[in-house]
Amino acid sequence: MAKSVKIIIIVFLLGFASLLPGCFGPEEIKAPYLILYAFDAEGELLADKMTVEMTQKVLGRTVYIGQLSGKDIILAESGVGMTNAALTAQKMIDLFSPRGVFFSGIAGAIDTSINIGDIVICNRWATHDYGYNGSEGFQSNGIRYRKVSSDSSYKSMFFPVGSAFLETSKKLKDYKFSFEKIAERAPKLVVSGTGVSGNSFIDNYDKRIWLSKQFQALIVDMETAAVAQVCTINEVPFIGFRSASDLAGGSGSSTASVEIDQFFKVAAVNSSEVLMKFIEEL
Repeated sequence: MAKSVKIIIIVFLLGFASLLPGCFGPEEIKAPYLILYAFDAEGELLADKMTVEMTQKVLGRTVYIGQLSGKDIILAESGVGMTNAALTAQKMIDLFSPRGVFFSGIAGAIDTSINIGDIVICNRWATHDYGYNGSEGFQSNGIRYRKVSSDSSYKSMFFPVGSAFLETSKKLKDYKFSFEKIAERAPKLVVSGTGVSGNSFIDNYDKRIWLSKQFQALIVDMETAAVAQVCTINEVPFIGFRSASDLAGGSGSSTASVEIDQFFKVAAVNSSEVLMKFIEEL
């Protein structure tokens, strides 16, 4: 083969390889952050703030690719429930190899310190309906799982959020957010505690008390713990941003289903505001 032809082939191959993640110049390749949400209205709030470069369909849902708060972002709807959330999280991790995963949306308040509109960034998440039903009733159990880089088996009740993400979120406590008020009360930001998730919408006082006693839970939703587990297995850092839209059956005559219709939008707006500021701080 002529020397000039060899040089052309080598130059071509080097140029092609430089486009592949993990090849030449890895310091120039920046993986995006992945944001997941459960409801259309939650995603619309964030998509409207994004500089969207392109969209594509994944699992039948529109995925937005662009920038938000100065960072490369993939924005995707997970769907409602644990299975939908886990399925979407795994698919998006496989497709886009994100450097971190965020979940933004609404939740039910469990602890009496959390009021409607408050935003909670928990430091760990648990699946509240995973366990054993026997003669003595339901007993919650830890979940067995394996990480992608290990042959070892683990068992845990709680899945922690990314430590670096948690430290960044703590910086937000001193920031003056312009949260939408609930009955003239200014919502607050809480960075701590346990969140729980399961395949049930909780609108029951007794269940609310059980979740508080069993897990010391601050909030409850139907997706976050599933995503936290998927991210732990894939060794991708994760954090969730949840704003209380209801009191999970703890407000007397007003049911959670009534409250969520009334306060959904305010809670979603407050959650998205915290998430955008968090991304700025990364």
